[in-house]
Amino acid sequence: MLRLRLLASATLIVTFSFGLSSAAATAPGDRPEYSTAEIRQLARDAHTVQQFSALADYYQTRRRMYQRMAAHEMHLWAERNAVMTPLSEKWPRPVDAARNLYEYYLQMADESASLVERYNKLADAAPYQ
Repeated sequence: MLRLRLLASATLIVTFSFGLSSAAATAPGDRPEYSTAEIRQLARDAHTVQQFSALADYYQTRRRMYQRMAAHEMHLWAERNAVMTPLSEKWPRPVDAARNLYEYYLQMADESASLVERYNKLADAAPYQ
């Protein structure tokens, strides 16, 4: 009886925490509102302040998204690094995969930050229409 209650409460806690994390990951403000093709077209045709600002906002959203994913991978990296058994692991190890993803997400966040800066400068220099 006690085991059943503990199992049920553990299941509820895991389900609730997963629901919160997935809801936080898919918040409406964290999803870019443009497709890749639309962004390419907008970058090609941009010449007004509004267009450059829209591009800067898009890349700012992407930067936040990549920073959030990098933080998640950093957490996984720390967990996997604490539980290393080198004799039984195959290469690439899970800790290496988490580290590589963390570094990739940081690189993409930095790239998005540089694009935000670029489009903000272009917006400052563009004519207002």
